Amino acid sequence: MDNKEDFEPYIKIENIEKNFGLTKALDRMNLDVYRGEIVGLIGPNGAGKSTLIKVITGCCEIDNGNISFHQNNELNCVQIYNTKIAKEFGISCAYQELSLCSNLNVWENFVLTAMNHMPVGNPGWRTQGKKAAKQYLEKVFPNHGIDVNKKVSQLSLAQKQMVEIAKAISCNNLKVLILDEPTSSLTHDRIIQLHDALKELVKQDIGVIYISHKTDEIQKICNRIVVMKSGSISCTENTENLSTEKLIEILGGSAESRTEREKADATVSDSPVAVKVSSLTTDKLRDINMYIRKGEIVGITGLEGSGQPELLQELFMKNYSGRYKNSDDINLTGKVAYVSGDRKNEGILPQWTIADNVMISSLDDVSSNGLISKEKFTNNAKYWYDLLKFKACGIHDKISHLSGGNQQKALIARALASNADIILLNDPTSGVDIETKQEIYKLIELAKKDGKAILFHSTEDIEMETCDRVYVMHEGKIIKEYANQDISVSNIIQTVFRAKSEKKQAIAAEYKKTDNIFSKMVSSRAFLSVVTFLAIIIINAVLNKKLLTYQGLKLFFSSAVPLVFVAIGQMFIVISGGIDLGNGMSLGLVNVIIAVVMSTNFSLGLFYLVLFVLGYVLLAVIIHYTKIPAIIITLGASFIWLGLGMIISPIPAGQAPTWIKNLYDFNFPLIPMPILISIIIAVITYVIVNKSKYGLVINGFGNNPDAISRGGWSRLVALMVTYALSALMLVLGGFILTAVSDSGDCTSTGAYNMLSIATIVLGGCEFIGGISSPVGVVIAALAISSISFLLTFIGINSNMQSAVTGLILIAALSMKLINKGKETKNA
Repeated sequence: MDNKEDFEPYIKIENIEKNFGLTKALDRMNLDVYRGEIVGLIGPNGAGKSTLIKVITGCCEIDNGNISFHQNNELNCVQIYNTKIAKEFGISCAYQELSLCSNLNVWENFVLTAMNHMPVGNPGWRTQGKKAAKQYLEKVFPNHGIDVNKKVSQLSLAQKQMVEIAKAISCNNLKVLILDEPTSSLTHDRIIQLHDALKELVKQDIGVIYISHKTDEIQKICNRIVVMKSGSISCTENTENLSTEKLIEILGGSAESRTEREKADATVSDSPVAVKVSSLTTDKLRDINMYIRKGEIVGITGLEGSGQPELLQELFMKNYSGRYKNSDDINLTGKVAYVSGDRKNEGILPQWTIADNVMISSLDDVSSNGLISKEKFTNNAKYWYDLLKFKACGIHDKISHLSGGNQQKALIARALASNADIILLNDPTSGVDIETKQEIYKLIELAKKDGKAILFHSTEDIEMETCDRVYVMHEGKIIKEYANQDISVSNIIQTVFRAKSEKKQAIAAEYKKTDNIFSKMVSSRAFLSVVTFLAIIIINAVLNKKLLTYQGLKLFFSSAVPLVFVAIGQMFIVISGGIDLGNGMSLGLVNVIIAVVMSTNFSLGLFYLVLFVLGYVLLAVIIHYTKIPAIIITLGASFIWLGLGMIISPIPAGQAPTWIKNLYDFNFPLIPMPILISIIIAVITYVIVNKSKYGLVINGFGNNPDAISRGGWSRLVALMVTYALSALMLVLGGFILTAVSDSGDCTSTGAYNMLSIATIVLGGCEFIGGISSPVGVVIAALAISSISFLLTFIGINSNMQSAVTGLILIAALSMKLINKGKETKNA
């Protein structure tokens, strides 16, 4: 060691304290991380590991303590610390719950982590981003088989975890890499690849904090082990000084090997068959033949992507729907319960209590004449609460406040409390500590003794040794069955890798969907709006031959353009994860400002419009800090917009400024002005949303704000940008509306609210945030406006037009829903 830098830690955590109400998450926590070492951070669920990660990455402010970094040959304490600063110091984390935006492509998720925070990217940033994503995935997981152009939502859980890890490693100026349960969904070969990649990082003097409940991995890959309990360190030791038995005892588990459990006794072979699958074939499964007896634990394993989760879900969902029960493919005897290891997305009901989550599947047992007995409900919930030894204050604690392991206990208790005869376990011990795992094993044994038939899938091969029989799967088919003493990790690994090395059977042509131009068109988000638009145009053209002339098209689309702008404005709000229920009234306010104020005093009118845009930005600030949903804030704001409009002009008044009318009435060569304006706004918004650098940010925030915040981007700024863009669209729409109507009336624009919502749905947007289609929205706006024109032309009574328009929209959206269902089934 020639200088101070060689023996000073790169990051030093000193006496960190963090409280959440009365809960002390971190209690005088201390941790040093040196360059070129892998620190194993372990501890029971609820020990404070997740909070510590958030502190180190800048996601969580501390109450007391210091965070220091080694720079210029000395440790410097950081006074102001957040995600952006943590990133500048080279801190990067792969989170257990994944910090990915499912609406973005794989490479786009990489770019969000690596790129600087300038709103505009350098030339070629997209190409460079794709190249970097491929390189880092291949660097960490050779032969990963992940298409970086795919949406993250199309990946398997294991593939998502691979992307999460590679994305974290791709961070610029990486100094300390944090891995939170990085192998919870990875198969044996991928784990080896990850560990090899970490060894290479260590050679580059990068420090690693490795968090895992898998003691064998911790001992294999880490130089030093830090054990946390109750928010502070209980033990720090070099890895070679801690035996497996000692480590398990420190963590609160038993040193007894799970491989020594009793195998199936003689009575199981005589038990009735509870599950029988015969020649089951689906999009993901091939000729599945298997059975499970009552009182038997059967495991299913194999490489990731071999069809294990799909088999479990097929059994549960087809039984649940009643379509397959006692059919030629699947015969199930009794009630079925399903437990997922993906507790966040498939398990817990986060807004409910522990009791509600446990008892939701058992309400019939605590009800009489359709009414729930509060006493029975509470007693049953208390029974499972005590049996599973939840670490909480009581059954009425919110389940989202519990650690991951305790949440998993609730899911297993739900299955057992339901009195199901068949229990399907989809990686139920994922991300839980040793003590909780052993409690889960005991629950599974208890269910076995009660005569339950249990199908158990785990990404940890060692857990298969707890089963009576094991089916090994490969490429959607069962290739081997092991029983009793033949079940071992070595046998399973040899089987799956022998199958992997053999020549793959030519099944791709049978199951792979063709990806031609037509299928791409049909799957496009703009497809339904285009079809609807063309159908209405054709009908109008047949009824009125003059429609296809220059003047005919100009007149036909003249009144449609205001809806185009209002719908695009609504789209920006929806991208951010909200809905604007006040855009109709705000359009009316803009209309009277232009017609009454700007027509006589341009400067004053322009000043009012700037204030209007700032008003929308203020709404974003209020939504951000109050956490009140946008739909409520914007509904309240609608009355403000209406009131302001009534103050300016309580009755229809004013006129369109001459320059606006002249511009809108201008006869542009070949293309009528309404169509030209629609094309221009479609192109501009498409570039903003889908091609610009900051478009990735606002799309990402709408889908997963936590993921983008962890990358150092400001949630508040992104929200302000989307609301400012929405307001700008309303201002432009107000100009066009004033040109069309030649007056100002703040009470005549209320219908635009619901019309804009219908337009964005028809145009291909989703209310979950971050999923939009600017071109589809523009075409949908033209289509919806064309419906009214058509109904008027064919003489439909004005009182009936709204009903007929609604029916047409319902039919179109029903087609969208049916098509979406087919896409989900084929995914």
